[in-house]
Amino acid sequence: MKLTFLCPDLVDAPHGGIPTVSRQLLRQLERIAEERRVPLAFDVWALHDAPHDTRAVAREVGLQTPPRRFRTFGGSRLGMLAEAARERSDADLVFTTHIGLGPVARLLRPRSVPIVQFLHGVECWRPLPVHQRVGLWGSQLLISNSAFTLDRFLDWNPEHRSIPSKVCWLGLSNDRATFEVAPPAEDAGLSALIVGRIHPEERYKGHAELLSVWNHVRRQCPGARLDIVGDGAARPAYEAQAKRLGLLESGAVRFWGRIPDDDLRALYQRTTVFVMPSRGEGFGLVYLEAMAAGVPCIGSLDDAAREVIVDGETGLSVRYGDHEGLARALVELFSDAAFRDRLGHAARARVLASFTEDHFGARIWDALAALHPRAFGAGPA
Repeated sequence: MKLTFLCPDLVDAPHGGIPTVSRQLLRQLERIAEERRVPLAFDVWALHDAPHDTRAVAREVGLQTPPRRFRTFGGSRLGMLAEAARERSDADLVFTTHIGLGPVARLLRPRSVPIVQFLHGVECWRPLPVHQRVGLWGSQLLISNSAFTLDRFLDWNPEHRSIPSKVCWLGLSNDRATFEVAPPAEDAGLSALIVGRIHPEERYKGHAELLSVWNHVRRQCPGARLDIVGDGAARPAYEAQAKRLGLLESGAVRFWGRIPDDDLRALYQRTTVFVMPSRGEGFGLVYLEAMAAGVPCIGSLDDAAREVIVDGETGLSVRYGDHEGLARALVELFSDAAFRDRLGHAARARVLASFTEDHFGARIWDALAALHPRAFGAGPA
């Protein structure tokens, strides 16, 4: 099987959601192809990455075999389109991890070769511009990270309902999902954690709502602390809000900025509750990171968190903007150690049963095999 893989970034953006999924996709396709004795060769086209030797790409992504080629375009979409127009791929399938690359896929693919496009979230929750609509017209399959993402995309773009679609929930990389959870420190105190970018266009994540209820929470749970991890242009506004509420100087709220992965893992293990009452998560890998650490989550009923968190079993769910409900959920978990321990254990079990990278890979492979059984057919076990 020959695959041409188109992505915005692969190597040079290690913390982004789409590059993370792109790396997982390649690792999993390679793993399952080897298990099923399906020969696999692939080219990678990365819009924004700097040039890299294919062996370096394999090392950074975690592949056993380097791609045949690693093509980069310095962020130039026109350059990528021009190269696609000059070259016809010999692939059995063209896979894009962003709908903005659909036009490139249409130019590049040989006649009758399937195009598969992955939907992540905010990039497709709007009426698509003409070039992206044209790129989608040539697609044989849309794979979405959640039912929420797919439904919202089709609500905005109903003309694409005729394209076959499949929901493939994401998964945590195996090292993040299976690490040993340390028992909480006895003097850790009560704390909640939110992790995510803090940009003006992502105010939907719930930072302002959490700050608004925190004094109320502390009146019922004295000493409870809110830790905010992430950075972005909206951070000064949230810091100013926390200062106005008297939360910053007292240490009731701490802004950490972006921190190394090892420090974040340690913070997950020290926190009491993970909380991100968002209304715009296409999936939310951070919920899985917390759940893998045995931490119960509070999420929203208004986005894909409801597909990850089982309300009352692995965490609690509230309506976005329901400040009373949010405060009540926080106080309930802070006040009942036995309840939150039960949720936390169930949360970790749910990750290990359904939400590892290997589970994600199996879902992707099954979707591609149903589309193109000849290319993805299994050899002798």
